[in-house]
Amino acid sequence: MGRSKSRRKREAIFAAVGLGLAAIISTALIFYLSGLGGRRSPLLFEEIYAPSRQLSRYICLIDKAISDGFYEMGIPQEKIVFLSVLPRHKAGYSWDFNSIEARIPPRHFISEIGKGITDRISNLRIPVQIKTDKKSANEITYNIYYKDFYTHRLRIVVDTCQAPDRLLYPKIGIIIDDLGYDRHFARAFMEFDLPLTFSILPFAPNTRCIAQKAGEGGRETMLHLPMEPINYPAINPGDGVLLVSMDSEKILEILSRDLSQIPFVAGVNNHMGSRFTENEGKMAIVLGELKARGLYFIDSRTTASSMAFKIAKKMALRTANRDIFLDNDLSDNALKIQMERLLSLARHKGSAIGIGHPHRETLLLLEKYQFTLNNEAEVVPISHLVN
Repeated sequence: MGRSKSRRKREAIFAAVGLGLAAIISTALIFYLSGLGGRRSPLLFEEIYAPSRQLSRYICLIDKAISDGFYEMGIPQEKIVFLSVLPRHKAGYSWDFNSIEARIPPRHFISEIGKGITDRISNLRIPVQIKTDKKSANEITYNIYYKDFYTHRLRIVVDTCQAPDRLLYPKIGIIIDDLGYDRHFARAFMEFDLPLTFSILPFAPNTRCIAQKAGEGGRETMLHLPMEPINYPAINPGDGVLLVSMDSEKILEILSRDLSQIPFVAGVNNHMGSRFTENEGKMAIVLGELKARGLYFIDSRTTASSMAFKIAKKMALRTANRDIFLDNDLSDNALKIQMERLLSLARHKGSAIGIGHPHRETLLLLEKYQFTLNNEAEVVPISHLVN
């Protein structure tokens, strides 16, 4: 009887210890998963290199100086127009070059506005150069460099009060890239009252589930096609990657397998691919197959030397370029600037394409701008914006 009692006591102790360990492990797992959802840095499978990320931070500081300067001098946001945002590459660095035009009401002096902006940029205490290109009573153009990197062209002109070329309801397409891992993030993006387009990686743990749910929910879905980056294999785009060393038969075999992963697939954009998209012959193989299947292609423009858009146009394949990466920098200010830039580009050009990623900060950004996007623009599936 005494032994039985002692044994039961030991078993109870072991059970309690086991439950305690299970609770600790569960708690640790919850914190780990929470950390994934709320982490500050971009996901590991994005093709963003450390030097370029540092350069982007400095560009963001220049952006903020320009934006804050115009705001404090009373220049309305709608008078600041982003004419173009183009990828550039130099000495291993990649960045987006910004061409900006500010249309100043006649009551302001151009020289005073220009001095206010350039003083703000000069006070950043970073190695920045500002070169004046044109200067008159009605116009000043500044070329802005961080070290030797040409980052901004800022043209300040007197507003002539002519009919504005700003469209009231421009079309905007927003792609959410790199889906396939976290179902909760995907579900959260599906809940927005915005026709977002979902680009899904092949062979990720939840690829088929997310693609199926998105398609059934009326969301346009794309294959986020892994392609070889410059630093492969040190940076690996994951399963289903296309490499420049592959022959035509192998490329088509892998492409077919990747496409079969995405139910309801409407189009394709490249995941990484800074080396592959520069190769005209290899891209022609991929784009020719997409045309035969009736799919469109969006060039994510991970390199300034990408041939993809040019080849697709030559083939008369439905195609377009990415204009803005919304969330390469997850700071609140950088996210706001990128969204405003997307809206400004769309107003100027008539349409624009932005790419975001499954980050908590991106969800919050879309939540914040949902009303603006629905009331000052027409958000459309990406298939509406291809030529």
